[in-house]
Amino acid sequence: MEAVLRQLTNILELLAVSQTDRVREWDRHTAHRAFQWAEYCEQLHSRFQSNPAVRSALESGLNDTNQRLQQALPSYSPVMFSELAQCQHMLLIHLLRNPSAPNSVIRMLFAAQESPFDQNSLITCKSAFNLLCRTPDRTSSAGLQVEAVVRGTLLGQLLSSVLSRSGNDEYARTLLDSILHDSAGKPESLYDVIAAALLSPDDETSSVTQRCVLAWLQEHEGCLTKLCTSLSPGLCTVLSRQSSEFKQAYWGVLKQWASCLEFDVLESLWVPTSDEPVTFLILTDRFKDLLDSGPPLKEETETELRTLKREAGDFSNWEKHTEGKSTLCFSLPADRGRQCSLHHQPCTLFEGYLWYFIYS
Repeated sequence: MEAVLRQLTNILELLAVSQTDRVREWDRHTAHRAFQWAEYCEQLHSRFQSNPAVRSALESGLNDTNQRLQQALPSYSPVMFSELAQCQHMLLIHLLRNPSAPNSVIRMLFAAQESPFDQNSLITCKSAFNLLCRTPDRTSSAGLQVEAVVRGTLLGQLLSSVLSRSGNDEYARTLLDSILHDSAGKPESLYDVIAAALLSPDDETSSVTQRCVLAWLQEHEGCLTKLCTSLSPGLCTVLSRQSSEFKQAYWGVLKQWASCLEFDVLESLWVPTSDEPVTFLILTDRFKDLLDSGPPLKEETETELRTLKREAGDFSNWEKHTEGKSTLCFSLPADRGRQCSLHHQPCTLFEGYLWYFIYS
């Protein structure tokens, strides 16, 4: 066990050095050996992750080494045991991000034809990132910052590389877990990167990656809701058009928000009944954006709203025309016993939705 702990310490030191200017001393042979050590690290994780006693000892050793490296290198980010499963990916990213990495090492990454990583695409993305960060307009057509788009593209390609090999679903989730851990204190930037990863080309590989990311978001309590909250209505609509899985998940979030609102008769307002920072206007803006998107998303959203209408009591509605102006009125089922018009707030939340979206 002492030998394994020493080797683990060496691997963490290697990862730390790969982020410093000392990496300029590396040659092709050194880089090749570094990736061999990283692969060995992944084997350690695979071998001992289900052994509580050994895993506990390794985690203790990791903590000690992390503390020592943080004292020596203030910019060092601690490595968790779960991240050891992606040690080669971490090393690759460190080298690509390090301006001190020698050209010979970068050329080695290009020449590695049998490598499990798509280095060519990753290095292209890195070059694009460096170029675009120097441009005056750093906002993409989707409304995301260019940095987020490039980082999201990198993330999508890493996930595609991992998921291209059978049985690597857990590794992909581990990679996402590590990114979530690293983003502590800056969740908004994380969600922009995830959104960019979801905005990938419409092909079979991308669909697998999108399903993996959405499943991971739903596994982590609150992550999907926070993602939808942080993204603009327009971007959520773009994602809904592209991915039926995201569309269903987004509708679920909107319905959850709606369930947290109730009508205050005294104030004539829809008010939240929970800590969710959602108002009726926020919901209407988001649904309106979906309905302004054109077919087929518009029709699908209308169908969803009509389903919610039936669930809310299956009220009927009609229009009255007074002095050239159209006013929509609602008639509730007999057991609900009242009518209302748009001179007042609608009787139920989804009556308001149908008025605001479908009939405006």
